[in-house]
Amino acid sequence: MPKNGSGGNRNNAPKKRQTAVQLDEENPIVQAFRNYSAELTMKHDRHERIVKLSRDITIESKRIIFLLHSIDSRKQNKEKILEEARQRLTKLIEVNFRAVALELRDQDVYQFRGAYSPGLQEFIEAYTYMEYLCREDGASEDKCLSDWQALQSVMQYVEETDKAKSEDTSVPEVEVLAEPVVEEVPKKFQFFVDPTEYVLGLSDVTGELMRRCINSLGSGDTDTCLETCKTLQQFYTGYISLNCPRARELWRKITTMRQSVLKAENVCYNVKVRGGEAAKWGATFDQKPSEEVDEGFY
Repeated sequence: MPKNGSGGNRNNAPKKRQTAVQLDEENPIVQAFRNYSAELTMKHDRHERIVKLSRDITIESKRIIFLLHSIDSRKQNKEKILEEARQRLTKLIEVNFRAVALELRDQDVYQFRGAYSPGLQEFIEAYTYMEYLCREDGASEDKCLSDWQALQSVMQYVEETDKAKSEDTSVPEVEVLAEPVVEEVPKKFQFFVDPTEYVLGLSDVTGELMRRCINSLGSGDTDTCLETCKTLQQFYTGYISLNCPRARELWRKITTMRQSVLKAENVCYNVKVRGGEAAKWGATFDQKPSEEVDEGFY
């Protein structure tokens, strides 16, 4: 017995098509929601453009970091690579970050922070690593890196004005000279460097320092290996002194930094214990150690 008393199947009953309700476009509520829709569409489009620009910055910054890792004391190519890296970083500031700054002009930068954050952190990592390599051979007081304010001062831009404007040739020359000449003042704008993003990007440099520590040992440069390990320890000491328990991303990076410090310390420990033995082996990976080398087994 069917549960309904009529005994029929209501699912097979034809459904009546509801007629579309015509909206009154003159209604102020409808007009307000139309404006909201247009505003959200513009925001999403700007967000996607910034994401694409940030992706280009990330890719180029990674390539610059790989270029900096190709520095080898045996090839004497440090100055050439540093100059190329400096030019490519300057191009990123003048082209890519300028485009992002134009998109963020007269906007709330914190609403689009997630769009450009990966690119900015990767750029800070490449920029500070390049500065470290430029200043590692100098005196101790010259080895400091640029802070976020110094990086902010570099990302100042001036709006380009159209100097060559089309003029109507039919207008007499006397009338043109009679008009007062008004000089347009170029507008200035900047790319906002968030101090939090700078701290997060700077923490990623420790991973590159750890790689440099290991690579320098492979090339037989034990002095650079030990000096880089000391720099890593100073970075880690400074970051663990920050009392930011709720900054989840920062503590995740500090955990990764601790692993990099441990790897570098392990390498330097082997250098100290076994002397120059590790460097001799690292310089000739394709050769087996001779029988005269004491491996520590008895």
